[in-house]
Amino acid sequence: MAESPRHLLLALGLGLAPLAACRCPDPARLVGARRDTPQATVEAFQSYLSADLYEQEYGCLSTGFRRRESLSLFTYSVFRDRQPWYGLISNASVTRERSLGPAAHEVELTILGKTLRVRLVREEFFRVHLRDGYADGRADMEKMVRIEARPNGDEEWVLRLPREASETSVTDLRSATLERLWLIDGVELVESP
Repeated sequence: MAESPRHLLLALGLGLAPLAACRCPDPARLVGARRDTPQATVEAFQSYLSADLYEQEYGCLSTGFRRRESLSLFTYSVFRDRQPWYGLISNASVTRERSLGPAAHEVELTILGKTLRVRLVREEFFRVHLRDGYADGRADMEKMVRIEARPNGDEEWVLRLPREASETSVTDLRSATLERLWLIDGVELVESP
């Protein structure tokens, strides 16, 4: 049976607290951190943990996970300040991966004889930067991107981006980003057989 993240974190903390001071961030891992595959997201999260970059750690959590656990950046930061041992997860080794379909994945991590099962989901994001600000949100990729065949056999991608205000025009557009990221949707302690 899956434990809630709060119970899991307390259980791990009992065994890991004395070792919390032995972490050192790796600048190369921080610079190269990505979230485009499940394993890359786990590695990015571990890199951010090793450097105590709370906002980036929080950015690795899915919308559903944040909602279920009533997490905001503030509450996550308070938790991290009170649980310094939690950062030791940055040293855990990936021991197993399993696809659960096109938008769900599991990664198992092992540290100090404990195994954590991390569930990841894929989410789509868009950011539209305009002259006077930006729109930031989520939408189904299929609703935003249409691929059309051209007469010469090439493909053309048509991107539909939301407009925040009726007075916004294409001349106000500075940049548009559409991302499909893997994010952590849950963590459980795996019981020994």
